Amino acid sequence: MNSKKYLVQLLGERQMKPHICFLVSVLTVGTMLLTVEILPGGEIPKMTNTASAATESAASVPKAHAGEGIPVDTRNPLAGTKWRLLEIQSMDDTIGTVKPKNPSLFTMRLNSDGTVNMRLDCNSASGTWIFEPSDDGLSGRFEFGSLAATRALCSPPNLDERVLAQAKYIRGYLLRGGKLYLSLMADGGIYAWEPDTDKSSAANVPAAPEDGRPRNWIVTGVSRALNLREQPTITARIVASYAPGTILDNLGYQRGEDRIWCDVQQLGGGPRGYVAAEFLKPAVSPDGSVATGPDDSALRAGQGDFDATGQIPCAQYLGQPMTQCNFGVARVGGGYATVVITKPNGRSRAIFFRMGRPIGSNTSEADGYPEFRATKENDLHIIRIGDERYEIPDAVVLGG
Repeated sequence: MNSKKYLVQLLGERQMKPHICFLVSVLTVGTMLLTVEILPGGEIPKMTNTASAATESAASVPKAHAGEGIPVDTRNPLAGTKWRLLEIQSMDDTIGTVKPKNPSLFTMRLNSDGTVNMRLDCNSASGTWIFEPSDDGLSGRFEFGSLAATRALCSPPNLDERVLAQAKYIRGYLLRGGKLYLSLMADGGIYAWEPDTDKSSAANVPAAPEDGRPRNWIVTGVSRALNLREQPTITARIVASYAPGTILDNLGYQRGEDRIWCDVQQLGGGPRGYVAAEFLKPAVSPDGSVATGPDDSALRAGQGDFDATGQIPCAQYLGQPMTQCNFGVARVGGGYATVVITKPNGRSRAIFFRMGRPIGSNTSEADGYPEFRATKENDLHIIRIGDERYEIPDAVVLGG
């Protein structure tokens, strides 16, 4: 029997019957993407933190082995593990098996609290995961919840787009021979992962927001400009230059031969690359704090988990008098927030803030990708999305 089909058969025999869900919207956050799953009938599901719940009694759970000496907690076999993508196996022989050129650029960390952090080439993603293990813990049902991801344009073959597009169809897992196999529904294929044990990777230095570090850096200590390089070395190609005071997103860092290099992207979008760490310092947010930890505001907003609700002035058409629209806002501090506005026609519009700045909205092909423009008058953000107009005070974004 074909080895790929054998793995699918094993996964299919052991995984639980999946719940039924369907994709209802995609919110584009400047460089961010949010997918929201809603159960039939319109109910927004609450992600069951199975991974976290299993951890509470892990001390008394017997251990199995997934191969190559890797111990497996039969009740919580995946929590706290980190993997890198080995290959994507298609059941279509005309497509065959695809392998990333550099597996270290495609990593997945399954946290014990039920959240997931992924590096996908020049992009990153975060969200939730759930599982139901079989009796031996080596296989069972596996699904990703909503994933929010950056949307920078990576170099071909753009495997990051494929992983994001197919993540919502993963339904099972199998631990075998020291590797993790995630299977797509309807025999759609298999994602094979190996343990991420690269000691030289940025994961060994807790510099990313996921590890409690600042979300943003500010360029400082240079007279003219700081060079952004394609790789963490002084000989790599320069892809951009940043003036002093430029705000950058913190995406981790790596140790080079001569210095530490920070993995960055300009706030609001742009090329991703590496800059010398000695020319950066933590950026202070509009509320006076240094924002740390991951930004899950878009994820929470998609689940209806708001910190505040109210009304703001709005207009839907050019020349229309301003009226009032209901809104909800999910905040994570440091000027990071997602504001979801309910328009008079019942549809929603999401506007995304980072470091107190509006950087984008959930425009789509269906509404023609209208132009996003934002200005500020005193403490009032005036935002135009095509013919739509919204007025959002700082207090909505920052609180207080």
